[in-house]
Amino acid sequence: MKLPAFVSDLSMPPVEYHQKLRQWSREMREHSPIIWEDDSQSWLIFRYDDVTRVQSDYQTFSSEGTVGKKEKQQAKDGTSIIEMDPPRHRQMRSLVTQAFSARTISGMAPQIEQIVDELLDGIIARKECDWMVDLANPLPVIVITNMLGLPLEKWPSFKQWTDAIVNESADAPEATKQFSGYFDEAIKKRQQQPGSDILSLLISAEVDGERLSYQSLMSFCFTLFIAGNITTTNVLGNAMLCFNENPEELERLRRQPELVPSAVEEVIRYMSPFRAGPNGLVLGRVAKADVEISGQLVRQGEYVQVNRLSANFDEQHFPEAERFDIGRNPNHHQSFGHGIHFCLGAPLARLEVRTVLEKITQKFRVLRIVPDTQLKQAQSMLIFGVQSLPMEFQVA
Repeated sequence: MKLPAFVSDLSMPPVEYHQKLRQWSREMREHSPIIWEDDSQSWLIFRYDDVTRVQSDYQTFSSEGTVGKKEKQQAKDGTSIIEMDPPRHRQMRSLVTQAFSARTISGMAPQIEQIVDELLDGIIARKECDWMVDLANPLPVIVITNMLGLPLEKWPSFKQWTDAIVNESADAPEATKQFSGYFDEAIKKRQQQPGSDILSLLISAEVDGERLSYQSLMSFCFTLFIAGNITTTNVLGNAMLCFNENPEELERLRRQPELVPSAVEEVIRYMSPFRAGPNGLVLGRVAKADVEISGQLVRQGEYVQVNRLSANFDEQHFPEAERFDIGRNPNHHQSFGHGIHFCLGAPLARLEVRTVLEKITQKFRVLRIVPDTQLKQAQSMLIFGVQSLPMEFQVA
């Protein structure tokens, strides 16, 4: 079957679009929990338990493969960690686990707090705000640029390039070329003079007694940089959409700042930065054997994609799932994935969003989207977010 036309309608206002996605996903969970999607030639699944199963059972559902292409031989060099199964995935992920551990990330809190303070104070000084331009875009890019030891003053270019690559725009080839040039220079520099950044760590790391190849280093750079900023940027924007639609929850957060950690999780659950339709290898697997999902036979070699948005609103796991509740507990959402490919950058994303929510409740008495603003979706079939977010505020 084909998906409803609105699923690929990027011209629809984002809040209305999200409401329609929730309604459609609810209907699918109830009546058609797994469907064959004609355009992507893949199965799309909607229920929470099926979504977690596909992401967890890597022996049955492999990350090594792509839709519409012949099965490819998985070389050790140049393959993204997202496209790997164990044992190779375990070996490669272990190289950066320490750099992204909760303990390591917590040590970055003062640095991130300083960046957020500077960005918000700049907004206050200018007396105007486009939330995406002034905070949501720069914060994650500046943080990951620092972590990789790249030139900080180039962050606007890095942001432009990563957006082009993710959105597969006409500028993507040139963006990839430019980005590769910076990574190439950075790798050569650290091979001669190692530092304490993640890139230096990767250069010195070994897998099976061998150093990573140049191609593997480049693959890691692209994966870490793109994953390290695109999704967090949109979570920060989507948070404002959530609170604008539910202003009582922002007031609740001001009264109960201890709810900030659970508010972060609820924003990520309620308005995940991923879309609900088929959207590529990031959310998909290939069946390695015939298997049944919700009564449907999936044959070996067929592609299976998960609808994380639908899983996050599954009534069997989230009471009053349609309600935005910053005190929701437990909140085992699927926005970071599940299993061996659980988002490596989750602690970093949580810290960045938590810091922003803490600061806005301290610095602003009023913070809301300018009334009657015609909001536009981010033009991406993978990422859900908003292009621009003019906001009005009153300083606390």
